Amino acid sequence: MGDPRSYLRTLLARPGAVHLGVQQPAGDLVAVGHLMPDHGNAEAALLVEDAWQNSGLGGRLLRHLGHRAVGAGWKEVYGLVLPGDAKISAILSHTSVPVHTAYEEGVTTLWAETADIGAEEVPADVW
Repeated sequence: MGDPRSYLRTLLARPGAVHLGVQQPAGDLVAVGHLMPDHGNAEAALLVEDAWQNSGLGGRLLRHLGHRAVGAGWKEVYGLVLPGDAKISAILSHTSVPVHTAYEEGVTTLWAETADIGAEEVPADVW
């Protein structure tokens, strides 16, 4: 993947992208979520620092990103899941949104239609 300094500026400057971050009280960034436009859809990505996993941050970020995708008018939100990543399955088990799955060459693609995301009631904990 290379040094993030070589591609981070380009990634963050992509037109229409949405980037969210969570800071701990001391100011350290402990979780990030991204939506990247892709031909009428959006790719979602989450990263939560190990010490903060299982605290609900990933789910909260994903719900917020989903509702941002609805507001942006994207048709679907999708994400690529590498083998052995059980965390995203745990996060998605707490949603009422239908999630579709496709497997190809060891990578799982998960996606949801924004019409379904928009129909889900927004919990009070979504900022």
